[in-house]
Amino acid sequence: MNKLIYTVTGLLCAQSLFADAIDSKVIHNYTEVGVGYRYVDLDDLDGHGVVGGGSIDLNNFLLGVSASYTWLDEGNAEAWRTGAFAGYVVRLMENHFNIIPRIGVSYNEVSVDDGGVENFVGLEPGITISYAINNRVSVHGAYTFVGDIDVFDVGTAAHESSIGTRIAVADQLGLTLNGHFLDEEGFTGVSAILSWHF
Repeated sequence: MNKLIYTVTGLLCAQSLFADAIDSKVIHNYTEVGVGYRYVDLDDLDGHGVVGGGSIDLNNFLLGVSASYTWLDEGNAEAWRTGAFAGYVVRLMENHFNIIPRIGVSYNEVSVDDGGVENFVGLEPGITISYAINNRVSVHGAYTFVGDIDVFDVGTAAHESSIGTRIAVADQLGLTLNGHFLDEEGFTGVSAILSWHF
């Protein structure tokens, strides 16, 4: 009898979570432009950077661009990246739960004062999963495989992931906070991005 009561109570609570569809101008709305700050923590090196980008949602098809510039406090190194991606938003549970498979391409360049410049073009398949708690807050996780697009060269390959949250701080203004991770490195930093949604 107790199991039945717990089950019915759980179902009623779950139903109340999904009673209202997500129709926020910020949460699970991907037509946006944003700019922000990123702190980088790589082994013994700390760095800071600026990030920016934008995307447009065309009937759940996503097209986007991004760019970043990072400088390291020690080692006289800097890195910059530009990229573009395409994806598709699978909206489930009245838009509470979104799954976004995507494919991207990026140009990456790292320069060190003593060691010259290294660059590569990366192919970046990945997936993002996002859950909207309500029209004000969502939580998300993302995975991206970054591989050198030159298949004839033993180039760069990495597994990047992030977890974070997006908060609607105003009607069309969002704040996204992320923690970043890289395969063997583990935790590699945090970012905060303000985005304007259309």
